[in-house]
Amino acid sequence: MAFKNVFLILTIIFSTACLSQEYPNRTVKVIVGYPAGSSVDLYTRNISSKLQDRLKQAFVVENRVGAAGTVAAEAVVHASPDGYTLLSTASQIVINPFVQKISFNTEKDLVPIAQTLSISYLLVTSPNFPANNLNELVDYVRKNPKKFNYGSYGNGSGPHLAMAMLQRASGIEVTHVQYRGSGQMLTALMANDIQMSFDTTTATLELIKAGKLKAIAIGGPKVVDVLPSVQPIAQLYPGFNSDGWQGIFAPANTPSNVVRKLNLEINQIIQGAEFRDLAKSKGVSVSSSSQAEFADFVKSELKRYEQIVKENNIYLD
Repeated sequence: MAFKNVFLILTIIFSTACLSQEYPNRTVKVIVGYPAGSSVDLYTRNISSKLQDRLKQAFVVENRVGAAGTVAAEAVVHASPDGYTLLSTASQIVINPFVQKISFNTEKDLVPIAQTLSISYLLVTSPNFPANNLNELVDYVRKNPKKFNYGSYGNGSGPHLAMAMLQRASGIEVTHVQYRGSGQMLTALMANDIQMSFDTTTATLELIKAGKLKAIAIGGPKVVDVLPSVQPIAQLYPGFNSDGWQGIFAPANTPSNVVRKLNLEINQIIQGAEFRDLAKSKGVSVSSSSQAEFADFVKSELKRYEQIVKENNIYLD
């Protein structure tokens, strides 16, 4: 019996070592919970292509859209924990537990591999809105309460929470209108069906440059390099931070050596000049970290958004 136990332990050790050396030896599926052409999809495809070049195996991106990324996350949670099914997602994954009824535990059922980006939300308006900065917008809306609409892509989405936070901080009142995604929302904003919204720099930057949207303020704590004249909301309301992020996850119990290998490879990709230039051109910051650092960050973000949802009376769908 003792011999069999020793043999079993040695077999597990040997198998794990081989997995680390050989991984990947077949196609890796990277599931994205957002549409083709979205911000998450754009950066995921760039990283996946480079992983394929570096590791000499196919990394295939599959879009599974639905429930603000939850459909994709559930697919990965129930996948085999072998490193061959990964989740590329956004910070919505740490908001969903508090605004949806989900079938899994984000902290226990997924293992964070690597954070890739930090992304600021911008407060934008239609071009003819009579305000050019946050002070002017707050003053104008206060004088015209409940006369304006703002958009988001769903209850509990990043833009919804950001505007709820701004309303609580400033005392303004605007009406929430939900859309199916960023593209539909921004189209409505340009048509003046709604008058303002938060959305990512990736989604809005080219429209701002083309004069189709007006940038009012930055939701994150720092000025964005590509929009140096647009000031952070935190300058008027200290502590305000609606920054989002993106990262890669795997099913819980994925072998630690596979997780470490992926973390190393992803960090080398995002620290490269090509990826950094792509991110910078979209007003986005690269965020490299160890696996442990990203895991701690996810835990802290879950706590932060739980508090934000409670403070702003955001209710479950």
